[in-house]
Amino acid sequence: MRVAEQVVRTGPFGRKLRLRVDLHGVSVFGPRDHTLIRWEWIEDLEVGDGVTVRSATSEVNFPRRAFGLSPDALARLLREAASIEQRPEVIARLGAGGRSLG
Repeated sequence: MRVAEQVVRTGPFGRKLRLRVDLHGVSVFGPRDHTLIRWEWIEDLEVGDGVTVRSATSEVNFPRRAFGLSPDALARLLREAASIEQRPEVIARLGAGGRSLG
């Protein structure tokens, strides 16, 4: 699998965001904007109420329960995906809602 995507709302009546993890990096698509952080640009992953991925100039926020995972579990998988060898498997797991495929 090359891409895992999920559409989330920012609140009960909030705007829709499309979260994406792919072979190139992590991204979020909003109604008028798009932010991409390539894997090699990631400087920090912060776990709180969700997961925030930061580069020197941008950030992508994954809310709690994104891809059906707790923030700690999602951060662990994103850290694994930083390795090119693990990336396709991690993306497949995210596309399956975090379930193990083996």
